[in-house]
Amino acid sequence: MLLKVTTEELENCQMAMTIEVEDAEVEKALRSAARALSRKLNIPGFRPGKAPYNIVVRHVGIEAIRDQALDGLAGKSYQQALKEEEIEPYAPASLEEVTWDPLTLHLTIPMPPRVDLGTYRELRLAPEEVTVTDEQVNEVLEQIQKRNILWQPVERPAQLGDMVTVDVEATVDGEEVLSYEGREMILRTNSRYPVPGFGQALVGMRAGEEKVFDLPFPENYHRQDLAGRQARFHVLMDSVKEEVIPPVDDALAMTVGYESAEELKEAVRSELLQQAQREADERYVNTVLERVVEEATIAFPPIMLEREIDDIVKEQDQRLKQRGMELAEFLKIRNQTLEEFREELRPHAEKRLRQALVLGEVIKAEQLTLENEEVDEEIERRSLLMGEQADEFREVLSSPIGRFSVGNNLLTRKALERLVAIAKGEAPELQPEGEAEEAESAEAETSAAEPLVEEQPGDRQAEVAESAE
Repeated sequence: MLLKVTTEELENCQMAMTIEVEDAEVEKALRSAARALSRKLNIPGFRPGKAPYNIVVRHVGIEAIRDQALDGLAGKSYQQALKEEEIEPYAPASLEEVTWDPLTLHLTIPMPPRVDLGTYRELRLAPEEVTVTDEQVNEVLEQIQKRNILWQPVERPAQLGDMVTVDVEATVDGEEVLSYEGREMILRTNSRYPVPGFGQALVGMRAGEEKVFDLPFPENYHRQDLAGRQARFHVLMDSVKEEVIPPVDDALAMTVGYESAEELKEAVRSELLQQAQREADERYVNTVLERVVEEATIAFPPIMLEREIDDIVKEQDQRLKQRGMELAEFLKIRNQTLEEFREELRPHAEKRLRQALVLGEVIKAEQLTLENEEVDEEIERRSLLMGEQADEFREVLSSPIGRFSVGNNLLTRKALERLVAIAKGEAPELQPEGEAEEAESAEAETSAAEPLVEEQPGDRQAEVAESAE
């Protein structure tokens, strides 16, 4: 088939392609389409499939025949054009317009993304220095003190904040409706148990004293027969205790598992330092990645961003289902349409996609690879975390798709570690490209190892993005 193909590069990794098909091929396709249509039609005077071309045209119209012919001819012409022009698209093309006489197809083709990392290896960034102040240590110690407060009996009248032990009897119109003994409660101004105002009514009572007072049950009380009704409460105060915050001493330290107060303080400081270091390391990784992304030149076809949004919507849908909610219900609560939700996700999706593309390019530029054993070890590590479900989880991760996902996450981790090493000035020198290829060829000749992961359909960068966040 003779084609006249012209192409033009568009912005955002897209290509405009025009394909003009030779008239003889078009005529052949039209007549074949007419025969196919005539087999399904009842044309007077002709057996199915035997009506002449001009009769079929008169019967169904040229547009119907053209539509039938185009179904096969467009795809065939497009595939031939790709082969002739040596074009490898990222995703299926969009047929924008079709004109006839001559048949001309106007298409927009999404092309693979382009990433130029620029001078990323010149990036240098000083790590954040981590310190822990005495104030931070004291804040944690105070929290430990409050979690281990003591309640000591007092002989004074009860005050707000005290813990009291009471015997209570409540009646409505002389009929007992509540009764309990030895009930402990802390006197709070906002307490609503058993009814609002009960705690304040006990303020001033001493251990051993009795008191009778009237209070109403609230209108929304759970027992409808008592809601809004006045009750008489008869209370015996058994004991009054005040809150005592223990000092930071050896006794408190031993309560929480340490030998001495000094050991407790050092443990708190060490834990705070480790936590601060983890947070600083995370900020450092994010900052380094942001800097590399900012300096990189990144282009991708619009469909790639739409697919990233698709992935995030699916992830959100899965999380909602785990909580027993459907996406439609979630959107209804937020008073959003799906399109509005997708637009809300667009900035996050673009950031995630740009990071994934950069990390994918870093993996290639830094010649990062994985061994099968690394994937096996990671699968085992993750599986053991699942406890009784370890075998089931291991089986899922050991599938081709599971290994592909685990492998991508490990490569992403290696890419982030390499970027951190570069920023700190600790990265190894890159092996020249020619030598790297020779080393790979030699390794392939001397090793019969199975492929690390089997390539799967779909966008590899989406897997990389999850680990990059």
